[in-house]
Amino acid sequence: MSRSQQAMIAEGLARQGRAAEAVAACYEALAIDDRDPATHALLAELMLGEDFYDEAIAAATQAIELDPDCSPAYLALGLAYDRRGGMWDQSVLVWHELAEVVPDLVIAHVQLGEAFAAAAFDEEARDSWKRALELDPRQARAHYNLAIDALKREGMSTALPLIRTAGALDPSQDALFFALVGLPEREPQGDVGPDAPREVRYAEAAAMARAEDFFGAVDAVRSLLDDDPDDARALALAGFCYLKQEATNEAMACAVRALGLAPDLVEAMYVLGTTYAQRPGLAKHAARVFLALAKARPLEPLAHVLLAEALLGLQRYRQAHKAYAAAVALDPACVRARFGLAAVLFSEGSYAEAQWHIRRAAYYDTKRLGVFWDLFDRYVEGGGE
Repeated sequence: MSRSQQAMIAEGLARQGRAAEAVAACYEALAIDDRDPATHALLAELMLGEDFYDEAIAAATQAIELDPDCSPAYLALGLAYDRRGGMWDQSVLVWHELAEVVPDLVIAHVQLGEAFAAAAFDEEARDSWKRALELDPRQARAHYNLAIDALKREGMSTALPLIRTAGALDPSQDALFFALVGLPEREPQGDVGPDAPREVRYAEAAAMARAEDFFGAVDAVRSLLDDDPDDARALALAGFCYLKQEATNEAMACAVRALGLAPDLVEAMYVLGTTYAQRPGLAKHAARVFLALAKARPLEPLAHVLLAEALLGLQRYRQAHKAYAAAVALDPACVRARFGLAAVLFSEGSYAEAQWHIRRAAYYDTKRLGVFWDLFDRYVEGGGE
């Protein structure tokens, strides 16, 4: 696709997050060539980011009129309709078109399902989310939506296992553990020997665990524990690795031992609470542990989410509502917290507010995934075809 230099400048500014300058550059580019669908699509995305929904709709519509295969414009248009609300018929059509233009785009099927659900086409919504899971079985948002659907049809007891399934697929949970560990993210070095300083060996074990080399991490931790069986941090890391390998008993044993040695060790609280949450009948214990974790790390949004999910299992909806709300206040982009809060709101009969949180979750999740830029790059590199 042949594009003007001004269009390239606008794109560069947008990628840098300089929205106001990028918008001005888009208008300058369109003054040079007002038939460039990519620039209209970019302008729509920028307007959407600033909550100018009418302007986003106009720009995206213009891009699609110029090229009916302009996939990034469909994305921006669908999100603008969803965020504006009350335009579900148009939203359904747009997401359906995007799913046809880019059939392997998982998020298009997720968004289509959300549009169907908002328009009260529940069966079609379920079909769309199931299609998304056929393309990507680990698509957490599709699982969250199916959980909300189950809640509306059958109640919280049916929805809760699905909420937990979605949570287990959410990458933010592993990120919480490593945030609690407190080490900077790095790649494993691979050449750390048994004679290296203990902190270096521990950092290498943590790096291997972060890279999902759990067997290597367990071997490294075992070496640390051979030298000092009372190393609480190493025990907690071992517990996390066992947890990721679905060895729940071993994970629980490591966490209990670690907390016996260091009662305030937050990463051990995380491991123990998670093992409790995975076991039927231990929701009360999970809630106690996650309450302690949330108090110890009050600025970690996911600590409040984990507490809220445990409280849901105890049918303490008012307390769960409070914990989810705390998480959303700390991180408005926390998709897991917004879907959980929506579940509680549905159970309370606050349907409009619940739907609003689902729309916000959808926007933040799609933005986090970088879907617009993926589609934009594919469109531009493909010559707009």
